[in-house]
Amino acid sequence: MPNTVVDAKSRLDLIIKKARVDLYKPIQIAEVLYRSRTVRDFEILSIESFRNPSCKWRDLVTKRLLGKVPTSSARYQHDIWNDSAIPPPVLSILDAENHRTKGGVEHYIYRRFQQRQGTVDGLIALVSNADPRSFQLQSLLDLFVTSAGIRRSIDKAYEIVTHSLFETIVTSLRTTVTVSVPHQSFELLREFEDLAGKLLGIGRAKTKSEMDAHVFRVGVTNAADRGLDMWANFGPAVQVKHLTLNEELATSIIDQVESDSIVIVCRDSDAKVISTVAKQIGWGRRVRGIVRESELVEWYDRCLRGTFSKQLAKPLLKQLAEGFKSEFPQTSGVTAFLAERGYSQMRVDPQWKD
Repeated sequence: MPNTVVDAKSRLDLIIKKARVDLYKPIQIAEVLYRSRTVRDFEILSIESFRNPSCKWRDLVTKRLLGKVPTSSARYQHDIWNDSAIPPPVLSILDAENHRTKGGVEHYIYRRFQQRQGTVDGLIALVSNADPRSFQLQSLLDLFVTSAGIRRSIDKAYEIVTHSLFETIVTSLRTTVTVSVPHQSFELLREFEDLAGKLLGIGRAKTKSEMDAHVFRVGVTNAADRGLDMWANFGPAVQVKHLTLNEELATSIIDQVESDSIVIVCRDSDAKVISTVAKQIGWGRRVRGIVRESELVEWYDRCLRGTFSKQLAKPLLKQLAEGFKSEFPQTSGVTAFLAERGYSQMRVDPQWKD
């Protein structure tokens, strides 16, 4: 267990490095330290005295700076205080150092947050100002690999890229979905017309319903989840996976999605593993298709510079920009927050320089 400030800072740096761009867990640590320094209404070595309240303290800040709060399970959020992360003894060292520096550890965390958001702001500007004639999807994806500040969010980037393409093509095709009940089922429809009206939008007077087809992004899963990423109102569930897959994990992904029609988006190197699993008894019929990264890149090129680019390029880039803005809200209020807390005028201790 770390017992020096240097060791505790190394633990904190690792948490920050592993965090997504939102930095939910580092902010939670910062708010515990801030509360201990300014309010002092809990015991730093008693995890029960701050474990649940710390989530509320964090949420107040993330609502202000990001416009959202974590949606992961309570268990996942509480992992921050485990022995492998920042347990109370390590937190106590950081707390003492934070008191010594009059908020220096808090300031350090929020400077890191500001830096991370600056990277995101640049990314959003890049997408928002993209020129269809020169925009390259592969270059965008490569940014998430090479930029340390956003590398942990590459799975979200894949979801946004995939959803933008799928939704643009489906809507541009003017696809519609029809729900109807055959004549031989009218008696059953009469018996359950109240349910059918709410669930299917049909009844005896209207036995057929037509709607525009759309692909919807769930967009609330956390890094530990393997749940649904997207769903379409015309059937398939979509899984987007940017991680190294083995047969066990691929099987788990397929098993955990309750749909008879699954589309899996993955890196080219993992497509073979998924294909092998999909051919096994019981899964082949459930996997409608496997979309490889190289196919996404090709389809983007066709949309932006192909035969139908005049029809598809602007809607696709607009959908892409809106997706990134929604997932990564820009944080114009960070500067004001730092000033309000007094961080802007704070002298940075040599131990806590960037």
